[in-house]
Amino acid sequence: MPNPAFVAQLIVKRITSISLFLMTAAACVTVIFVNELKPTSAGALALFAVWLVLPYVAMSAALIMFSRKQDASAHRPVVAVLVSIGGIIFLLDVIFWHPDAQGAIAVLMTPILQAFALAILLPVGSWVSRIARG
Repeated sequence: MPNPAFVAQLIVKRITSISLFLMTAAACVTVIFVNELKPTSAGALALFAVWLVLPYVAMSAALIMFSRKQDASAHRPVVAVLVSIGGIIFLLDVIFWHPDAQGAIAVLMTPILQAFALAILLPVGSWVSRIARG
């Protein structure tokens, strides 16, 4: 009979791997969205892309760091994916579904909104995770 803690750790590592893949895909989609904004120069494209990809890089680094600890939990990767999906949906809304003159400001606010969502959802995810474990 395999050790339950070992099995749980393997499951968390798989969830983390899937989350890292999904966040990489979200970062690529974000760069494509930035290109759709038609920045005036390559420098502007690079600046917008770096700014909008920054939350994915930070969340990925945090996931890699936390996944190496013994008390790794599945709520962190799930929250990171939810925040990534929220960022993509927000960009879809601002760029494609309801474009307007203030859209550029909203696009630049996306990483800040993702940070707020992360700050709210991480404690909620931790709380739900503790309740689920009993």
